[in-house]
Amino acid sequence: MKAIHIKPENIEDAVQGLKAISHPARLTILCSLQDRDSTVNQIVELTGMSQSAVSQHLAKMKAFGVLKDRRDGNRVYYSLTNENFVSLVNALCVIYNK
Repeated sequence: MKAIHIKPENIEDAVQGLKAISHPARLTILCSLQDRDSTVNQIVELTGMSQSAVSQHLAKMKAFGVLKDRRDGNRVYYSLTNENFVSLVNALCVIYNK
């Protein structure tokens, strides 16, 4: 496999992105968002976390650019921002889903 290197000017962004997902609750939320966009209430149901905890983690990941949201009436749906984050979460699931 050919190595792909991160450009030096992008290293800090990569570190911040990894920090944004390096928490058990946030990784759990990301895994729940692999298959579909979800609202806070749906994520609460899937993960068993409190609504306030989910909201705080979503806000942090959104601020780091890991997640995006879209409004549909009075509901807000969260999803991964791009296919690269989907690939990263999928890779983590493959590596650690033993």
